[in-house]
Amino acid sequence: MQTNELTQLQSGYLKITRITWAIVVMLIAVGPTILISAIIDFGWLYRILTYVLTWLLFFILMWWYTKHWFRVYGYALQPTGLRIHRGLFWQQQHLVPRNRVQHIDITTGPLERRFGLSQLVVHTAGTRNASVTLPGLKHDDAVALRKALINTAQMDDTV
Repeated sequence: MQTNELTQLQSGYLKITRITWAIVVMLIAVGPTILISAIIDFGWLYRILTYVLTWLLFFILMWWYTKHWFRVYGYALQPTGLRIHRGLFWQQQHLVPRNRVQHIDITTGPLERRFGLSQLVVHTAGTRNASVTLPGLKHDDAVALRKALINTAQMDDTV
């Protein structure tokens, strides 16, 4: 399971992200609609049309952003630990050293269960950023990753 190349998340996670953002965009589109309606006084039909057009604009931007964001989100299990790379504009590289791993949880939400996905939550020693979450894994991959991290972490003695 050890690799230096980044493994991309499952495509179902992109669908989950887009569903979530579509709901958020529905709420965000209300603000500009109220603002435009307050500035320009027109009937309800135009207010609804303004809302739909605002939602569509935000939805297209969200669709584009999540496509490219998903493409750069990945992970690699290395001899030194788990490396996670994410971010489109502000890129982040997380390296979780094997000898700092305390315990590992696997969680699933309702949408994740629908798509057969899980999140791997790696808890580490320390107080700041003491846990790292890796979403969008098939459940079997999350279990295998947890097993690989736990087995090697137990063999390394840090004392």
